[in-house]
Amino acid sequence: MANLIPKPALLFTAHPLTGHLTPTLRIATTLSARGFLVYFLGPTAHRARIPAGITFLPLLRTADLDDLLYYSPDNPHPPTPDYWQLLWQRRGMLDFQKTWIDVIPDEWASVAAALAEVRRREAGREVVVVAEAMFFGVMPLFLGAEVPGGSRPRTVALSVTVPFVRSVDVPPFFVEGLGFGGSEEERRRNGAVWEQWGAVTEGLMERWRGKLVEAGAAGAERLEGPFLSGQNYVCHDRILQMGVPGLFYPRSDWPQQFKFIGVLPPAEEPAGGWPNIPPWWAEVTKAAETRKKVVVVAQGTVEVDPSDLIIPTIQAMAPRADNVLVVVILGRKGATLPEDVEVPLNARVTDYLHYDAVLPYASAWVHNGGYGALQHGIAHGVPMVVTGEGQDKIENAKRIEWCGAGVNLGRVAPGVEEVRQAVGLVLDDKKFTQKVRALQKESQELECFNAVEREVLTLLTEY
Repeated sequence: MANLIPKPALLFTAHPLTGHLTPTLRIATTLSARGFLVYFLGPTAHRARIPAGITFLPLLRTADLDDLLYYSPDNPHPPTPDYWQLLWQRRGMLDFQKTWIDVIPDEWASVAAALAEVRRREAGREVVVVAEAMFFGVMPLFLGAEVPGGSRPRTVALSVTVPFVRSVDVPPFFVEGLGFGGSEEERRRNGAVWEQWGAVTEGLMERWRGKLVEAGAAGAERLEGPFLSGQNYVCHDRILQMGVPGLFYPRSDWPQQFKFIGVLPPAEEPAGGWPNIPPWWAEVTKAAETRKKVVVVAQGTVEVDPSDLIIPTIQAMAPRADNVLVVVILGRKGATLPEDVEVPLNARVTDYLHYDAVLPYASAWVHNGGYGALQHGIAHGVPMVVTGEGQDKIENAKRIEWCGAGVNLGRVAPGVEEVRQAVGLVLDDKKFTQKVRALQKESQELECFNAVEREVLTLLTEY
């Protein structure tokens, strides 16, 4: 039956951070190539990334965030004057307020305008909204706001981070020192900590409700539970989780509509070759011939101070110049290391390099725990050394350690000796490679792109 129903038009959107946009855009691009009519509601700062065949629709006013500027130390108008001096917990709470909650009225205005435009252009065709789960601007759809065209479209939550959905089996996120246990005693502990989390974030929860009401979602007053306990997931018809079960703590209470879809497969090399290939690239591609192991280190686009992880890594690997080549990816075009940093003979530094270009040659992948970087590690079967703070990084690092796919350094700025021991461990102990390749196989069997297409199409047969 499903193949007799015309394919729906798809309206994609995502929280306008690079780590959220990139996987969402990969899926949108693939479904566009498979014959879907695809629209992408996104920030104008990333408009150039939207390929031909996808119709770009801009986020409006304050919703149109330029994340690279927001998180740049050179931002002339930072969120607060002392932003980079704040502890990560305080920065995180501030980011929740400024980039997730306060923008909801403008995000909803953007969604409403985009939905009206898609329905106008695709009159008579079903429209499915595929929203990255942390984009709160779609929530008025479920909470009483007036919907352009009258009826609520079917919706898919695309989860590209650890899913922030409350469980009796798992403690709240952002809480350091707590991992998975599974005993009745730990379940009681989890419940108590969830209540504490609710008390700590009560102000954010009130602000969330208020901004939703301001957006026209009168039903937001009935929004219950602690902040980030699943409200923005369970409202959707489907929750598609990037990742594999083997990476996650066992839990007994996944939402009924929750499904794992694997990680994104590695991108194929473009016809013209990978962009920004450095002049020393042959040293990477021929490392095996010279009996050298390649260690790749990057810090992502938010926590950009190279003294946190990059500099300790190159210093840690300097004594292994005979058998290790270190590739440093600074993560921003034009970025350089500070002038006073002495680069060891076995380190090569570039401002930007596609992870899928370099990770096929890597024996270890050192990063600060972003979920996108974690997925790349699984997709390429490369064991990881992780650290970091803020956003979901602590949770990601916990899971890498728990499942055995790598080593969690446990703090944002580890010492050189800590990094040396951790990287040496994943290079020399095959158990880490074996585990991450088991996760890689698990993901390949889920067939990420096929899974998304299948779930979108089955939505049309359920009503």
